[in-house]
Amino acid sequence: MFGFVNVDSSEMLGKDFDTYKAIYCSLCKQLGKEYTFLARFILNYDCTFYAVVALSLSQDCPGFCKGRCKFNPLKRCNYLKKGEKELSTAAALSIITSYYKIIDNIADGNFFEKIICHILKPLFSHWHKKAMKKYPHIEKAVSEMSRSQFEVEKDSSCSVDKAAEPTAKMLSSVMSDLAFDDIQKRIYETFGYFLGKWIYLIDAANDYDDDLKKGDFNPYVISYGNDKSSHIHDINESLNHCLSQTLSAYNLIKTKRFGRIIENVLIHSLPKKQRNVLYNDEE
Repeated sequence: MFGFVNVDSSEMLGKDFDTYKAIYCSLCKQLGKEYTFLARFILNYDCTFYAVVALSLSQDCPGFCKGRCKFNPLKRCNYLKKGEKELSTAAALSIITSYYKIIDNIADGNFFEKIICHILKPLFSHWHKKAMKKYPHIEKAVSEMSRSQFEVEKDSSCSVDKAAEPTAKMLSSVMSDLAFDDIQKRIYETFGYFLGKWIYLIDAANDYDDDLKKGDFNPYVISYGNDKSSHIHDINESLNHCLSQTLSAYNLIKTKRFGRIIENVLIHSLPKKQRNVLYNDEE
């Protein structure tokens, strides 16, 4: 996960943004509760979005309460009263994906990344063991993604679609676990698959120039070499397809709350980030 799935606050009602911040702060609190204070530093927007989706499907409205921020005790934050199950799952997803990112950096990172990750690995391994024991289905999905991605990156002629497949399948599997029946499961699988594919491809597009310069793996570099500008339209079209399929699947999901937040992400935030990455459009 790469941190692209955030809200666009300029297109949100104030009360919806306050709700989103409360979920973000609640996930931070859950990470500290289950995996120690230091785990709060791995909090990210992608897993917050997963928490929003999971909470939007819950039978019970979580409600809100005021509390002190652990990072800044002078600051008061809104927190959820309920929803510990959904927050715990999102926290485990944060831990497990972060652990495999550490493993990946040890294998393929530069000299300084490898040193830092070797130092951090014992701590992340401890957290990872706790998370995988409680949520083996998430561990299975992410570990399979990591293995598949490793194999993909050894292919010097790898296609863009093949490179994005491991991340797409991982998020498809994780999202499908939120379903209540087989019909909904297929919808959630599609929702997760195309969102995961978009996340991978936008990250590849964002890293295009750096990866070209460093000689790191990037499916767009393999396909287009240093001729990125001539293929921006093609990249944009493939990303648009992923977003349209994600939104189509979402429209079939029966959420109970937080729909405006999810729609803000899918309709406003992700397209805006895409324009910024591809065309340097800051609006």
